[in-house]
Amino acid sequence: MVVFLTSLSGCSSVPKQPKLNQPELVTMPVGFVYLDEVAPEVLVDLKYAGYDNFIGRPLDGYRGKRAILRVQAAEALRLVSDDLMGQGYRLVIYDAYRPHTAMIDINAWARDRADQKMKARFYPRIDKDRIFEDKYLRDYSEHSRGVAVDISLVDRSSGKPVDMGGHHDLLDPSSATAYPNLTHRQKKHRQLLKETMERHGFVNYSLEWWHYRLSPEPDTTAYYYFPVWDGMKSQTLH
Repeated sequence: MVVFLTSLSGCSSVPKQPKLNQPELVTMPVGFVYLDEVAPEVLVDLKYAGYDNFIGRPLDGYRGKRAILRVQAAEALRLVSDDLMGQGYRLVIYDAYRPHTAMIDINAWARDRADQKMKARFYPRIDKDRIFEDKYLRDYSEHSRGVAVDISLVDRSSGKPVDMGGHHDLLDPSSATAYPNLTHRQKKHRQLLKETMERHGFVNYSLEWWHYRLSPEPDTTAYYYFPVWDGMKSQTLH
């Protein structure tokens, strides 16, 4: 098994990006699990494994399409899913565990001022230079600890996405969860998601209606590097 992680408590700089080959990692780190093994009703559409994201290509470390989380986060999300299913909705996950290699990739993209190909869709009203300053992106992410999700709602009957007043990763003031200039329906959907997630232990990031973190966390210092792919064996489930 090959597992890479770093702890901020004992490291002053980001380690060099390791080279990871999918077949080398046959076992998932202890404490992690595929979400579909715990909450099979949750839909998954990992945006960073494809091209519909603010960079416009798969991010480094995304080699599969199954969402991975800490087992505590996955179990809490199952409760959220059960709650919302009873109200006529299903959850859809846009990102879960995110390898820290992807964060290194994002930082490299941010320094490339010439790459603006996704600006019109993902950051039309802000300059790329302000993406970090405006706190839409950071050097490290709780996603790399396996406790955060980017999430939305789907109508259970029709299977259609619910109108949340903007799409995932729209880096814009209108993405703030409590943004005032929304329709009544859009506000209702954001509030429904927020209240249900909070009821089961998740905390919202106020600038992004889709971003939630489990609280309290099992570990707030470790940032993992193992890639997202679909063939690992879990050491957590029996």
